[in-house]
Amino acid sequence: MTDTLQSGRNRIQWAKAHMPIVAALGQEFAKTRPFEGLTLGICLHVEAKTGVWLEALTKGGANVVITGSPGTTQDDTAEAIRADYGVQVLGHRNETFDDHIEQCRQVLRAKPQLLSDNGADLHSLLFSEEEFADQIPQVIGATEETTTGATRLRELAPQQSFPTLVINDTQAKRIVENRYGVGSSVVDGIMRATNVMLHGKRVAVIGYGYCGSGVAMRLRGMGAHVTVVEQDPLIRLEAHMEGFPTEDLEPAIGDADMVVTVTGYDGIITREHFPLLKHGVILANAGHFATEMELDYLRSEATQVRRIREQVEAFEFRGKTLYLLSGGNLVNLAAGDGNPVEIMDLGLALQALSLAAMAKNAREYANAPQPVPRGIEMQVARLAVDHWIRKGLS
Repeated sequence: MTDTLQSGRNRIQWAKAHMPIVAALGQEFAKTRPFEGLTLGICLHVEAKTGVWLEALTKGGANVVITGSPGTTQDDTAEAIRADYGVQVLGHRNETFDDHIEQCRQVLRAKPQLLSDNGADLHSLLFSEEEFADQIPQVIGATEETTTGATRLRELAPQQSFPTLVINDTQAKRIVENRYGVGSSVVDGIMRATNVMLHGKRVAVIGYGYCGSGVAMRLRGMGAHVTVVEQDPLIRLEAHMEGFPTEDLEPAIGDADMVVTVTGYDGIITREHFPLLKHGVILANAGHFATEMELDYLRSEATQVRRIREQVEAFEFRGKTLYLLSGGNLVNLAAGDGNPVEIMDLGLALQALSLAAMAKNAREYANAPQPVPRGIEMQVARLAVDHWIRKGLS
């Protein structure tokens, strides 16, 4: 046994010890076998909590092929998943965005009948590339994890010929995982990457959705002076009512010691914005992909780029030094371990039960992106109450 394999197994065992909901679903699936004879094509971060979820799916009879996202794959965990669950795991820690898209194509080439997507990358390729046109009728249903993916799916909706349950549209996902899970894990990732003090830092948080609000709250809890940038006037008003100063993008980033993007959209920090940043600013992304910042431009215009810590690059740009964390990839997963284990126990239970519903009753749902049935959400919430509160696991 290699040290890497044992390390991956240790990670998964630790996660499983703190994921009683998904572990219990795995025992149930072993009896009911909801995925018997089905191939599941998955795009989701390949890390320890995902490994516990994949074990539950394979106990339910699923044949699984999965790829992760740039910068977030735990290579030792991937090795353990391959060895112990018979899952085809694509991708690696240092993959590029182009690598990621090609691996998504490989997932689709496995001809899955069920999809579990992250950012709608699988959906987008399925509906846009001629190679996969014949496969569309074979897909019976899908799930989507993220805010970014939900937005893209609504744009693709006229093309959909199967139902997709949007995990991100549940209150359980938005409140428990996005606000509290992402908020704490982003702060953890930033501190692991930098080892700098957050107290007294002026931080611009760009985006005040459920994830952004959680990031802003946790940073404020660490003593940072947080300014929120939000285009939606109602959400900006919400941030104001929560006690955050709000500002337009340019003045907010010009005064910031740290800028954190949490929007899920491309091109938030562009070539016009880099000259406005102050010397020594720290740039972190907690949205979906590194494309929230125009990093190709920054790399091409920098006179020098140095890696000064494992997750920190220094860019010499027009007489100033700008620090980028984790190559612009998701800082909570690239520099840390992602959302807390118990948080993902709830989120991945939503995924597991939604996929089981698709496997059993996909024809009962409209061929469009739609919320997870209320009954599934309430079932998971009750399980969380039982395991986190009544059994004293929180």
